[in-house]
Amino acid sequence: MTTTSIYNPIITTPPLLRTSEQSNYQNKRHFYLCGDEILSWESEWYTASFFTSDRSSFDKAASTGPVQPPTSIYQNVPACAAILSSEISATSSLTNGRIITTETLSTYISNGRTFVSTITRTTNIPLSTSSPLATVSATTSLSIIPSSTTTSPASAITDPSSINTCAGGWDWQGWGVVAGLGSGVILGTLLWILWAVLRKKLPGIYAPRTWAIPSESRPPKWTILAFLLPFSHPSQSWTEGSGSLSVLFAGLKLAGMLSILALAAILPLLLVGVPCLSETSPTNSQRGRLGTLTDFSLLPLLNALDPSPDSSATSHTLLQMLETRSLTSTISPAISNARIRLIIILVILAVLACGGGLFVIARTYAGLIRRKTDFDNKICQKMEMVYIRANDAPGWKGMTEEGVRNLLKDYSAKMKGGNEKEIEIVGVFAIPDTTELRNKVKEREEALMELEVAETSYVSSFQLTHRTTSGGILEALDWNKNDPANQSAHNSSPTRQTPPDDFLAPKRFYRIPTATQPQSRERLDVPMPPNLGEMQGEPPDSRFKEINRDSAMYGGRFDIGQRIKMDPAGEWVPDPSPQSEETSPLGVTPESTPEDPLSVNPILLKPTSPNERSQIPTRSSHRVSVIRNGDASHSRLADHYATIRRCRATFKEMNREIDELQRRKFAEIATTNSNLVGWVIVGKGVRWLPHAEIIEGFTREDFLWHNGVYQTNEKQFWAKVTILAMVLGIILIPVLGLTVGTAPGFDHYLGLMKPLAKSDGLGSGVVEGLVPAIFLTLVVVAIVYFTDEFSKDVRYISRSRQRSLAYKAVFYLLLLVVVIWTILVASLEFAVQGFTTNVQKARVVGDGAIFSTWFTFVLLLNLAFILPALYLLQFPRLLRYLKSRKKAITPRQKFRRTVVASSYNPAVGLTPCLLAVFYASTLLFIFPLLVIPILILLYLSFVANRYMVDYVLVDTSSEYSGILLSLWTIRRFGWTLALQPFLYGLVLLSRNEWTIGGLSIAIGFITIIFSEGLTVYRYHDQRRKDLNGNTRKALDELSNLMKIQKTSTPPAGDSGKMEERRRISLQSDLSILNKVKELLPGYSRLPFNCSIPIKIDKIDDMILTERSSYLKPNLSKKLELINNDNNNKYFTENLNYNLKGLIYPIELIIKIPIIWLINDKNKLSENELIELNKFHQLLAIIDPSLNYLKGKEKEKPK
Repeated sequence: MTTTSIYNPIITTPPLLRTSEQSNYQNKRHFYLCGDEILSWESEWYTASFFTSDRSSFDKAASTGPVQPPTSIYQNVPACAAILSSEISATSSLTNGRIITTETLSTYISNGRTFVSTITRTTNIPLSTSSPLATVSATTSLSIIPSSTTTSPASAITDPSSINTCAGGWDWQGWGVVAGLGSGVILGTLLWILWAVLRKKLPGIYAPRTWAIPSESRPPKWTILAFLLPFSHPSQSWTEGSGSLSVLFAGLKLAGMLSILALAAILPLLLVGVPCLSETSPTNSQRGRLGTLTDFSLLPLLNALDPSPDSSATSHTLLQMLETRSLTSTISPAISNARIRLIIILVILAVLACGGGLFVIARTYAGLIRRKTDFDNKICQKMEMVYIRANDAPGWKGMTEEGVRNLLKDYSAKMKGGNEKEIEIVGVFAIPDTTELRNKVKEREEALMELEVAETSYVSSFQLTHRTTSGGILEALDWNKNDPANQSAHNSSPTRQTPPDDFLAPKRFYRIPTATQPQSRERLDVPMPPNLGEMQGEPPDSRFKEINRDSAMYGGRFDIGQRIKMDPAGEWVPDPSPQSEETSPLGVTPESTPEDPLSVNPILLKPTSPNERSQIPTRSSHRVSVIRNGDASHSRLADHYATIRRCRATFKEMNREIDELQRRKFAEIATTNSNLVGWVIVGKGVRWLPHAEIIEGFTREDFLWHNGVYQTNEKQFWAKVTILAMVLGIILIPVLGLTVGTAPGFDHYLGLMKPLAKSDGLGSGVVEGLVPAIFLTLVVVAIVYFTDEFSKDVRYISRSRQRSLAYKAVFYLLLLVVVIWTILVASLEFAVQGFTTNVQKARVVGDGAIFSTWFTFVLLLNLAFILPALYLLQFPRLLRYLKSRKKAITPRQKFRRTVVASSYNPAVGLTPCLLAVFYASTLLFIFPLLVIPILILLYLSFVANRYMVDYVLVDTSSEYSGILLSLWTIRRFGWTLALQPFLYGLVLLSRNEWTIGGLSIAIGFITIIFSEGLTVYRYHDQRRKDLNGNTRKALDELSNLMKIQKTSTPPAGDSGKMEERRRISLQSDLSILNKVKELLPGYSRLPFNCSIPIKIDKIDDMILTERSSYLKPNLSKKLELINNDNNNKYFTENLNYNLKGLIYPIELIIKIPIIWLINDKNKLSENELIELNKFHQLLAIIDPSLNYLKGKEKEKPK
């Protein structure tokens, strides 16, 4: 018999409850102990007064163990009465025996107070029986001693920090979402507004493709509607970045499909009719709780299926009792269809999510394969470019370029598949070591920049002022007005200073009043040297002598060499006769002079000293100012001109040295003693050549020539990436500890988290949600930055391949560190209490994986608005622009500051897309609310990438490399589809749902198999074993020949063939040696109709300087109208550079760059241009202006 001293309330008439409330409490699964049996509460107890008066207290206490109703109530239950009667009879039948007593805690609530009663269980083991075999009674006699103790309300039950929050409530998770969303929206909105403002103010940075590329490649006019709806019209840009749009669109379709399933099917299954977490999850005596966002996840449904009474607050005796019993037979699930719902989720996951995702993967992959095939057949015409390093072909050492070409053509003749050659060589280019030459070219570029800065400073030092109606007077800004040495001793003017005499100013500065004012007291601006007309180095037919000296000195309004006449009013005016020659800043033809190229105009190098100058006689009505003897004053203009003279000499000397080095390198190519570092081979099927590295960009700019000397070191790159992953993973461990600061029992073992566990306000939400999100954002930035830097150390010859390597590393690091490692660490930290108490460790780890999704929600909300805006703003480039704004004074510096756009970097552009797809493929069915930030992030990323590809980025390679990278990414997206079945299965296995969990993991493996079958096995590239047998045999012979050193002895069977090939090569070498003196770049040009290298829109200002000078937003439309006339062409382009058919390092074939002068309104740059052309044999141009183009347009009909 069982008795208890706990207060027994009187059962009164129960209040009427709504049907929904009644059914809800009937499924709460409260249980009590009757003897040694565990029984569920009767349905009418949930409406009794003892329960309804303290309903919330009973619900909270039910998770910690048995909840005993009053004794008078449960003893009257027939089932319990039968159990007690049988136990009493069994006890009375035992004569003697050994007694074992155990105690069990039972909880009871009454009048708002919680009581804990101690129930003593007595077990009698008989010592002797009438039967021959000793039998131990399996029935225990349970008697409750009336020594139950009444305690105060337990803190583990009433502590607010241990109360789980249901959906719709407000706690620290809600504040964390507000902090993440608020910071993301506010900062993101500011960044988007900043971009919208800067886009119009800085078109050189934010819209260079609208004016800096040929008109046929320019995008359509930007509109806000087209910007926000990029799906409504296809991209017109077929560049490297266009392939990434396919990846983004595929990711958007995958996420959109999974989002529809998550919201329409999964979320109702998880919420409708499922009890709240506060009703099904045990309250923890060591503090810690679950939040409101967790109630939207898979966890409530799992707890409704198996709300185990096991917890750390349950006594060890009760744990042993429950482990020996089948709980499902005595405790039913909270909802009867919980397991059915889990099965439905698995079916949706397998059929619609994985099946639909594979359909998207297959269609996208097939479309990219079609684009790749069209590119190979139509654009490249099956031509390829490869690079073979000299270290990989020691047998070719000592062979000339022509010798290698003939050798390869000899072998390619054997490589036929039927009637068509499978490998056909079109061109071979031997690449020497150009390290010294490259450094010289870099030094010359620095000298050129310094010369242009000096020229700009010199020209900008003058301005035009108007003193009287007699005409304009040019004065220098830097002249020293306070130095008396600059004052004339006679008739000096107090209002105007004499320029310094330590330099010779341009011709326009030597002015006197016009002939219309013969009585003026105006003096000469600057005394002229007496031998001005007899200067050395001036050709006898110079335009300077076309008018007399007086007209040159006294006709200040006219240029030297300009014809003038007097009009009927007595005014001197230009002569408009047809015989007069028109000057043009771009139409001056340099006259050849016999002087040494390094010589400089004596007028400029040796100006007449003040002591040697004499007074210049003037007309009768004028007096000449007299220069006082003495040392000339020093001025900035003299410094500028001294710098100009020095830079000109340096620039010309560098030109001579580079020209000599270029001739020497090309002579080495044609000799057998050349020190070559590799060979570029162009042709059909050349990728199958031994040790060939394919140039994926198919452009000349895709080569990284400085890497051609070294061997690739990809293993070191992956070692660095592995170390980076380990370092970031270790850093994330304490950061992720913040996200589980309120996990059940976590602060009990880590005291630092006690303030977070006790708090439910904004501070706790910021620390546990926003702060880890910011740290994880920094981790993402570090991954992108360091992998890009590491990839630059890999000695790939192809720039595209180098960027692809960085992108692949970013892909794996984001997946493994940011997604998988984050979930794993958060799960293990959540399960600290389970590991410590050794209670249901697997279950708690699974719960932690679900709990971590709320932090992911905050992270994506924060990144959704910020990352795309940062990508559009291009902060590194914007900072470089602002930093160099004051330093850029020359036209070339301004061009490089604003116009030069970077090429597409997939590691940067696709990072937001990868994060969104990874989380969508892993957690959407676990936490459906992730749909919101994932779709926003993907949409804005697509908008940003589309704008960057169409309006900003100017690539250095073709779209082929982008297509290859897109194919690689789409294939891996098929792998990520299996992450969700894997995680779902592991969580169910942690709840001992072996069948459903095992099927889910099997579906993950099946998804990977189908993904591989629909991609690489369906559209596999041609392999070496698919080649013809003759081709493979010839390739093997060629490989053996490449390995054989020149000093080694070849095999006996191949010696005759090798000698024959070497004789052919020697004859070719002799024919080349006969024309070494006339050797110029291009003697081994590719055929004129060769489709590669592909031309790109990127312009190098050192090569096409004049074309670069017209790349200005305010000139683009005007120039486009003018250039409709076929007679208007760049006058330096054909004379300076032509790379058609050449694939050599740029430093090997670059010509002398053009000097780019500033355009000033006083036309002083024209004097510098004439001087550079005529006396230094240097080609120069003047930066065009809008006024110049207007004048050119007016001249067009003429």
